[in-house]
Amino acid sequence: MRRVASLCVYYFVAFGVTGAYLPYFPRWLEARGMVGTEFGIISAAGPAMGMLAPIAIGLVADTMGLRGGLLQIAWAGALVTLVTLTGLIFLHVPLGFVTLFALALSLALFRSPTTLIADVLALEYTAAGRSSYGRQRLWGTLGFTAAAVAIPYAMDPGDAFPFPLTLTVLTAAALLSALALPGRVTLPDRHAPGDWRSLWADNDVKLFFLAAFLSQCGHVAYDLCFTIHLLALGMPRTTVGLAWAVGTCAEVVLLAVGSRMFRVLSPVTVLAWGLAGATARWVLIAAVRSPTILFLLQPLHAISFAVVWLALIRFTSQRFPARWLGTAQGTLSTSMGAGSVLGMILWGAVIHRLGGAAVFAGAAGFSTCACVCALFVRRSDFGSPEIPDREYADGSPTDDPIRSCGRQTT
Repeated sequence: MRRVASLCVYYFVAFGVTGAYLPYFPRWLEARGMVGTEFGIISAAGPAMGMLAPIAIGLVADTMGLRGGLLQIAWAGALVTLVTLTGLIFLHVPLGFVTLFALALSLALFRSPTTLIADVLALEYTAAGRSSYGRQRLWGTLGFTAAAVAIPYAMDPGDAFPFPLTLTVLTAAALLSALALPGRVTLPDRHAPGDWRSLWADNDVKLFFLAAFLSQCGHVAYDLCFTIHLLALGMPRTTVGLAWAVGTCAEVVLLAVGSRMFRVLSPVTVLAWGLAGATARWVLIAAVRSPTILFLLQPLHAISFAVVWLALIRFTSQRFPARWLGTAQGTLSTSMGAGSVLGMILWGAVIHRLGGAAVFAGAAGFSTCACVCALFVRRSDFGSPEIPDREYADGSPTDDPIRSCGRQTT
């Protein structure tokens, strides 16, 4: 239980860094004179690394059995990057596009494994019966929310020095929290290369990752355009913040109890229902013009994000042998990163030309396609290829009632 508690603390602090960085870094860049193309290129560093780096990181984690050790390296690199940025500002060194882009790229590279490896640890703890994934992961949501709410009260994110200094302090705290996690784990013997390739060649797996990609293409419309859409409909800025908070609270509740769904339903069944719910949510946002009703619909975030995310994670953890869990999680991250990049490019152009209703109508189309992919996975033969029973990182057997997707009956 001590390791689970350490991971929960890590999630809270690590996502606190994200909650401080993600909403306010664009404002800080604008205040440094980065606008237009320069702003877009620097902002794209994070999603680009999220698309390119995770598979390689997952392979490293699987090959060397690295967990906390990899997180410590990642946060140390991020800390050095932020110390460099803060030092340059403190010394009043002019920061041009090239310098800021290089620092943003470095930060994105080092931050790319910080959630991926934590999720692998959480899944291994879940498989060993120590806790549920959702109850560990919800601490990340709480940390993100706490930081996102606190930053505007503590400072103007556009100020040159306080914002990067705050990120530096939070990153140092994340590094300290990573030190409490196990540096390495003992994994089962690696399966033969042919067995590994047969997993990735299976049509179920291809459809699953396609569903993840399409789902994220749709969901990133919410991240990018929901606030703009609400403001355009006349919702006050303070109420917009409350609307996001309501969605986040619903997400936390679902993460806390969501594992119960998998006692009676397979991951792909849950995924299909979640994607159907996401489609319904995007249709409602596109059609409804009343800010009050849109506010009341915010608990649907628990379905469009939390249900879908839990199903994606559950499928990955059960479909792939424990030896390749990091690689599988990396591929999931890459699929969703690619969806984010495409969605950001697409929805940014659509909302400028056609408005928020068109954005969410398009998002509903992507979610519908993702749902269809999930339905085809559900109807396919999960008995091929056969997935060997797992040994888990701590050597203890799983008490998960569902050992592999090949044995699902739902």
